[in-house]
Amino acid sequence: MSLAFLEYEENVGRLWHRLAGDRASYLAFPDAAVRLDDERRRLAVFFRGLGGDPGLAFGGSSARARNHRLKVLQRLGLAEERLSPAVRTGELVLLPPVLACLPERSGNRDLYTWLVAFLALAAAPERVEADPLRRDILALRAVRRTTALVLERFPGLAPLHARLAASLLAGRPRRRLPKAEASIEAVVRALHGGGDDPAASVLDREPLPSAPRGYRPFLPAPLWGETDLAAVPERAGHDDGAAADAKTAEDEEGLHRHAERMKEDRSDRNALTLINKGELLLAAAEMVDISRPDDEEDPDAARKAAQDQDTLHLGRPDRKSSSRVKMDLDLGAGVAVRESPGGEGVRYPEWDWRRGAYRQGYCVVNTGASPEAGPETEDWRPDADALRRIRQVRRQFEALRPKREVLRRQADGDGLDVDAILRARTDLAATGWADDRVYLATRNLGRDFCVVLLVDVSLSSDAWIEGRRVLDVEKEALSALAHGLDGCGDPFSILTFTSRRHDDVRVLTVKDFDEPLGEPVRRRIAALRPGQYTRMGAALRHAAALLEARPERHRLLLLLSDGKPNDADHYEGRFGVEDSRKAVQEARGKGLAVFAVTVDKKAETWVPFIFGRGGASIVAHLGRLPEALPRIYRQVTGA
Repeated sequence: MSLAFLEYEENVGRLWHRLAGDRASYLAFPDAAVRLDDERRRLAVFFRGLGGDPGLAFGGSSARARNHRLKVLQRLGLAEERLSPAVRTGELVLLPPVLACLPERSGNRDLYTWLVAFLALAAAPERVEADPLRRDILALRAVRRTTALVLERFPGLAPLHARLAASLLAGRPRRRLPKAEASIEAVVRALHGGGDDPAASVLDREPLPSAPRGYRPFLPAPLWGETDLAAVPERAGHDDGAAADAKTAEDEEGLHRHAERMKEDRSDRNALTLINKGELLLAAAEMVDISRPDDEEDPDAARKAAQDQDTLHLGRPDRKSSSRVKMDLDLGAGVAVRESPGGEGVRYPEWDWRRGAYRQGYCVVNTGASPEAGPETEDWRPDADALRRIRQVRRQFEALRPKREVLRRQADGDGLDVDAILRARTDLAATGWADDRVYLATRNLGRDFCVVLLVDVSLSSDAWIEGRRVLDVEKEALSALAHGLDGCGDPFSILTFTSRRHDDVRVLTVKDFDEPLGEPVRRRIAALRPGQYTRMGAALRHAAALLEARPERHRLLLLLSDGKPNDADHYEGRFGVEDSRKAVQEARGKGLAVFAVTVDKKAETWVPFIFGRGGASIVAHLGRLPEALPRIYRQVTGA
């Protein structure tokens, strides 16, 4: 006989879960779900094909709490409903990581397509309003304007939009709402093509009405995206310890989370005791900056805590935690560019894409010689397989060494051209005149080519991929290419770069153009160690300046990197990408060839924008870099 009925608490819990748990406003169809990861490449191409900003990267949006009115059963289990919106910020196109609101996979794929078209032309609200009713009216005006613009420019999307609007309108819940909210809901339905069209009477009313007491915003519609052009994504790393955190941080699921910086962090002070009741305690915990214990052993707990928050509040504690979580954050535009000039060194401008202008002399590049292997440096040594690969590459490149060309019938030279002499004697006997160009001359067929190898040694190169450290693989690839270039005789220089803010960009010389590839250079390659950040634009400008001074006709700047441009200040996300792109354009404008090789698996989202079509190569597997780099060089140079 079963005694399950005696498990009172368990039975009550199951009943409560059936009654109040997981009461979403929209039905979900898991069997028809479509994941953003499977559609990302197609959507990115479609977005740019429609004229969307090519500088925007694609990412998944995190669930955010919405303050719309809930049904009675929803209020039993929820204080606020969390939804993943489609948002376009100043740097990102954020889409729901999964769409399952339509019963067919094709419908959910079409919804992704429409959202991308909507965000490509999305119009921001006319102004920002604190009043929630006015804010809703302005948002719906922007929706109406954007929808009309998309259908006007791309009439082929009209049937798709009509199908989606009808399906989503059928799935939109009907609720009894107060008068003001009901009028806005009627507009939402009208913009889906349902019912009478009150949009003109409600949306075009001036002055805008104020919200009555207790007004709640309308339930967001999956058919529309939002614009948040003030949001500027930035990594959580802001202080000096961020670089140290990076090498143990774990990759998240690729979602971007909303965050705000706190002006002051008091986590180093004595903990305070806050005594309050239920909801007041939760509210106070959100607002008060107090010392809270962290879990030193469980990064999963820290990740779960971050996922549960709608807005992450960032501080700068003095004490470091051993649990680290890596994620992209959407911070407000208050992350300002520091106007203070840098220190000594070579100054270069930096492109500020938000202003559309250069910050003259803003970056300071500090140069010097890269240290050789010693007691305080790394001492990498290639194994037997690596040495074999290096020798193989050198033999391949030696075949490219310029050959000596013999020039016949010269007016002067090192020897006699027997054929020319015989021809001259014959002509003299027959005509009384002969050509006196009867000498042989030899000369070297030079390639008239030089290259600067610019290597990213930021902290991300200390990461391990496929069981090997990125920097060690870069050292092997660099050694192989250096021996190959030495074998074919092309003049080359090797530079490394890393940075820590705009006033400390370090570009060190591993090998200069006039220096032979000897033991000191090998020791410098072996001693390379991870630095901090990747201020790519300044490093590219410095390398281009050195290359521009070379006399060779063909000059190549070859960049080897493992990640996206970033730094500890504002140089993150689109700011770094735009500045690096500008630096590449400047170099090409000087007649230099620029090519990039990267092992970043997500590079397809930013490399084409910086280096252009055919201007970069993405090596999918890290272990193939040593053999791929020389092959790429031969392809780029046409050797």
